[in-house]
Amino acid sequence: MDNIVIFKVVGALLIIFGIVLAANPELISNKPVPNDIFKAVERRIWWGLFIGFGLLLQFHYQLVPWQATIAATLSSLLVGLLIARLIGIILDGSVAKQWLNVGIELVILAPLIWWYLKVRT
Repeated sequence: MDNIVIFKVVGALLIIFGIVLAANPELISNKPVPNDIFKAVERRIWWGLFIGFGLLLQFHYQLVPWQATIAATLSSLLVGLLIARLIGIILDGSVAKQWLNVGIELVILAPLIWWYLKVRT
């Protein structure tokens, strides 16, 4: 039981860390903000991996069965990237290519969630 609490606390910290850095990547990086809106949003995306790992620790605690772990890992990482992308769209502006990427990520996410729910039971 104590391990689950530790996973949830670490997960919450990773989510907060990822959201803060996705919202303000200049806290760590000294690269200038690109003038191109697409590139400005893209610089925030990789911080979504922290959000995704945090989400994984919030709801998935075991390694076995392997299929459920793989599906949970891929779907939570993709959700984290999607959250970071949406933060970037809100803060930097919207371009059609970013919304295309959001749509592609949602299309990829749907079968991953279905797979997780199927193998979990």
